[in-house]
Amino acid sequence: MKKANMTMIYSPDPLRQQVEKQSNGQRTIIYSPKGQPNYVFIVPRFNLEDIDKRLGNGPHPAFIINNHLIDAFFYSCYAASLHDGELVSQPNQIPACNFDLLQFQLLAKQSGKGCHVSSNAEWCAISALTNQHNGIVQGNTDYGRNYYSHNEFTPRIDGLATGDLHGTPTTRTNAQWENWHHNNQLTGISDLVGNLWEWQTGVRLHAGEIQVIPNNDAAINLECSSTNWRAINMTTGEYIPINHSTSAKYDSPNSKTDGNAGTPIISQNILNFNGEPSDSSYPAGLLDSPFRLLDRTSQEQIPTLLKVLGLAPYKAKLTDDQIYLRNYGKRALMRGGAWYSRTSAGIDSLCLSHTEHHKSTTVGARTAWIL
Repeated sequence: MKKANMTMIYSPDPLRQQVEKQSNGQRTIIYSPKGQPNYVFIVPRFNLEDIDKRLGNGPHPAFIINNHLIDAFFYSCYAASLHDGELVSQPNQIPACNFDLLQFQLLAKQSGKGCHVSSNAEWCAISALTNQHNGIVQGNTDYGRNYYSHNEFTPRIDGLATGDLHGTPTTRTNAQWENWHHNNQLTGISDLVGNLWEWQTGVRLHAGEIQVIPNNDAAINLECSSTNWRAINMTTGEYIPINHSTSAKYDSPNSKTDGNAGTPIISQNILNFNGEPSDSSYPAGLLDSPFRLLDRTSQEQIPTLLKVLGLAPYKAKLTDDQIYLRNYGKRALMRGGAWYSRTSAGIDSLCLSHTEHHKSTTVGARTAWIL
């Protein structure tokens, strides 16, 4: 595997120097084409075995692009806000919402060279660093406050009282609480848990089949045009063509179509769909469960790659981070939970129940940069 050349022109300025000094070099500033500053967290390359030996060996896939190794990626410290036609990562802003995944991707593309909507591989690299230290990340999970600690709150953008069930309880970026950051430091990445669900690229669900763009190639490929989608062999864990009989899929424990059918089962066979396989709308049938309860059949083992990609758990946790999906139709990925999620929000929470055309006041995005 080749190592990519990373070209970055370093030009110190007062803001960049201040941010780097305050964060001991963990944060820096990247400027957009229109000169708008983006606060980003530097995520250096690490190996899977450094996190957990159950994840295998070698570099985390977030650091492999087009079969080349990269030294780091730059992850936005704040959810994306929209200013002057660009997505920016800045404190004390109202997060952008009501855009579908494709619209967010196009906005990111015009926000700077190397800028893109967060890939699932990048999110999972950050969650791996959090889980390595058994960290629990909190956030706006209860209408403007931390569900587990009501004294941790942030003023809502609608001006209503914290905890009020009415209105739009989204909060501005830049939480003041350390545990609302991925590393429990104010200089970390904020609001990954709660506030808004965040779109992720590189993972989708088609009629229950788990499909991925290998490694971190989603950072450079717009999903609508990419031909790089692959399935994952349930036995070997290798990439295989999509729509394959031996691929990993999310099965259901029953064929319930009028509500929650329970905890998904990872298997190469789908015995129970909770809706018509070709239906990409939003009928009542779904699967909703704590992620930690995700199971397999007695005859099968879950491929390690699914654990690396945060699509199956690899360590015991007591949190109730949610897995919420429809194993029928075409579904895109969101992570983290929202202001209403309460115990279901978390760094491992994932939603595969909506199409890439979904728009909502509870769904935003976050940018990352490959330089």
